[in-house]
Amino acid sequence: MPSVTTEPFVVKRRGLGSTRTALFLGTALFGLMVLLTVAIVVVQEIRGASVRTPLEAVWLAWGGTPLIFAVGLPILLLVGAITALEEDAEDVLLTVDDAGISFGGEPARVIPWGDVRGVCRVERQEVDNTGEESWRPQLVVMLVEENALPLNPKAWGPSCPWPGTHEVLGRPLPYDALASAIAQRAPQIPVTNRGRVHA
Repeated sequence: MPSVTTEPFVVKRRGLGSTRTALFLGTALFGLMVLLTVAIVVVQEIRGASVRTPLEAVWLAWGGTPLIFAVGLPILLLVGAITALEEDAEDVLLTVDDAGISFGGEPARVIPWGDVRGVCRVERQEVDNTGEESWRPQLVVMLVEENALPLNPKAWGPSCPWPGTHEVLGRPLPYDALASAIAQRAPQIPVTNRGRVHA
């Protein structure tokens, strides 16, 4: 029986695709734009020259695209900040809690502990249009007993890409961290690393 745990084990997207990272990069870009404007004004004031000409050269270049971007960016940042205050379901890749295992998304797919027969990490073979072979790590929640597993690992149970491996500059979920999180909540569930399997 799972032990009572107050805090769920949550794995979130941490690469460039996450809401918070995009918000941070947008804020940094807006800060650089403000600094550039202030620098132009200060330099021109020191030189005793017109401020208007260099500002127009910067902000009205390419048909005024930088100016349009500078005006629209604060609005995007405000909307992003409001969104980031709430839990962004798209940024949650995996949750392990007292109820079971949930794959991220909207709506999340929840597999209760009573249905889980095992959890494993596998690497599935993929071949692209050019015939190039690659191996993609997957997390599989097995719904079939070990002695009855079909040959095709896709039939073992629901799966998702191994959290953190597909995000740009992402941080893959450590296998030991997943095994520990499951052992704390459902010690009867085996967690295995099966390496490369042919789908």
